[in-house]
Amino acid sequence: MGRSKLYVMGIDQMVLPLTKYLAEEGSIPTIARLLERSAVSQALASYPCYTPNNWQSIATGANTGTHGILSWFVHMPDGEDVSSLTSLGVNAETMWEAAERQGLKAAVLHYPGTAPSRLKRGYVLDGNAGPIFGGCPYELATAEAYATLSEVRNESLKEVALVPVEGWQGLPDRGPTPLTTPIPITTKDAEHFQTWQVILLGDERGYDRAVICREKGLATAICEARLNQWSQWATVGFGDRRGTVRFKLTGLSPDGKDFKLYRSQIMPLDGWSEPDDIGAELIEQIGPYQEHVSQVFDVLGIVDFETCVEEGDYQGQWLAKAALYLTQKKDCDVFFCHWHFLDDVNHYHLAHLDPYWFRYDESKAPEHWAKVRLAYQAIDHMMETLLKGVTDDDYVVMVSDHGCSPINRQVHMERFLFDRGLLAFKDPRTPKTMLVRDWYNKLDWDKTKVWLHEGVFLDPFNIYINAPRDSAEYLAIQRELLRELRTWVDEKNGQTVVAMALARRDAQLIGLWGDQLGDVIVMLESGYQMAKAESPVPLADNLGALSSGHARMLPTTESKYGTQKAVFTVAGPGVKRGYTRPTEKLGDIRLIDVAPTLSHLLGIEPPAQNQGTVVRDLLAGHEGARERPTQTPFYKPTGQYKKWIQRFFDERDVMAEEVVPC
Repeated sequence: MGRSKLYVMGIDQMVLPLTKYLAEEGSIPTIARLLERSAVSQALASYPCYTPNNWQSIATGANTGTHGILSWFVHMPDGEDVSSLTSLGVNAETMWEAAERQGLKAAVLHYPGTAPSRLKRGYVLDGNAGPIFGGCPYELATAEAYATLSEVRNESLKEVALVPVEGWQGLPDRGPTPLTTPIPITTKDAEHFQTWQVILLGDERGYDRAVICREKGLATAICEARLNQWSQWATVGFGDRRGTVRFKLTGLSPDGKDFKLYRSQIMPLDGWSEPDDIGAELIEQIGPYQEHVSQVFDVLGIVDFETCVEEGDYQGQWLAKAALYLTQKKDCDVFFCHWHFLDDVNHYHLAHLDPYWFRYDESKAPEHWAKVRLAYQAIDHMMETLLKGVTDDDYVVMVSDHGCSPINRQVHMERFLFDRGLLAFKDPRTPKTMLVRDWYNKLDWDKTKVWLHEGVFLDPFNIYINAPRDSAEYLAIQRELLRELRTWVDEKNGQTVVAMALARRDAQLIGLWGDQLGDVIVMLESGYQMAKAESPVPLADNLGALSSGHARMLPTTESKYGTQKAVFTVAGPGVKRGYTRPTEKLGDIRLIDVAPTLSHLLGIEPPAQNQGTVVRDLLAGHEGARERPTQTPFYKPTGQYKKWIQRFFDERDVMAEEVVPC
């Protein structure tokens, strides 16, 4: 028997309550069978329950304060702000680096914070792993859609007008008069912007297909798409780069008046992996690589959800096939990946399944159940492909970085601080949001007591005090801010808004310290979420499309199908089969426990900055929860101890003391 392989399939925002429900109803049979032979636990995410910090908590076994990824950017010693989705600010050794240091070979695919690579002989592919549409630094062009008569206004949707062809070559003799329209290809590098041509063709029944061409001539055809079908992948050029693209014709009436065409993200053939040739090799063996599933088009109503899931399924299959190729053909012992698709789905649909949500509508729930079920079935398909290629001697892990739960109320922290006289502006009419342009220049620094970083990804859970740290002024402002936050009550429901407000010195209670930490840390109650938009009031009902979320509320939040807790399952030699950790007796594991537990299974030392622990109750032969005896054994020396100590206190009038000493 050779060395066991480790497959860590990171599924962003996967939650155990929903996973178990779908497994029990029979919708995800592969995962159901995997759970039967796995040890399973929910896992407490590190606060905040974000993507960038928790994938690093999983990888390093270190608390957020130690690995240093607190939010979406890292403020470096030279004053530069670098993305937390790069490895530049990750201040701890990862498990794959530790494995390589001990003689193993690792591959990491689409995992946040891994590029530039710190491996010497392993592989890092698409190591920036941005979770947002258009956020991939490697893509040549984000996805776009083209439609006639659209009421949607979005820069990623281009409205087109189809007209009879003129000046085209090589057209068919029969069928309706071909219609054509130019379509823009908006590239990340503006110099490479191109305009392609679409021509509609058909037969005596009307138009039935779209041919996408580089120029006005069928001889320049890139690909062809029929109604509700994907085209073949095509290779296209932009300057000295080449990338891959495909199209889906999502709408076409026989008369050509109703037309919708979706274009995939265009990813390059090179320049997205380290070393560069491994990416090209995988594309040759597996097919074109797609980094992002553009669910934004479903939300906008431009494409149907099935199209979104088809892209997700393609991506999941690519991840599974790459895992097997890298371990079996390239001799990797350890494989880690991250898949963000489910995160996007949950944000828009999970709350609609959950009666905890204040807008829950039982009559509308089935349509959202159908969409979530399809998304989980794509995950199931990925795991089916993976499991067909592994052996019983291998370790298979499913892990998420955090969960997702319904958002009932929006918290406008900037407005709250302004209303309390803690945040001041040169012009009081300035929008109370960090997204406003030139935010720092709009603050009245002479009157501002506390401040927030500008920008969408530097979050108001991390508040700074405008005074020298630990000065008398600083401490006075800190006390005032903590009092205001801790006594903030939502008048709508009589509930406190802030679950925990901690001074910088106390934030180590939740694993936060270091140079990225603010002066006051805010954690919200369950069902509350920080908002970004301008608001005349600090609290408002969540009426937006983003019905579910994570990050700034209590990491222990749980509702019927949602939770802020992550999921962790592991199957393989020495692991208990069909075991679910009894939370009420042992508590949940922590995400920082993942790396040391997996290292233990592989027989290697954990990463150098590891602060987690081996979760031994998941392992065969280790006792988990114990039960107290139902009949209390009699032990004479302390048999009457409670009565004796109570009489002792009474006789000495201990309760008269102003302070109980213990």
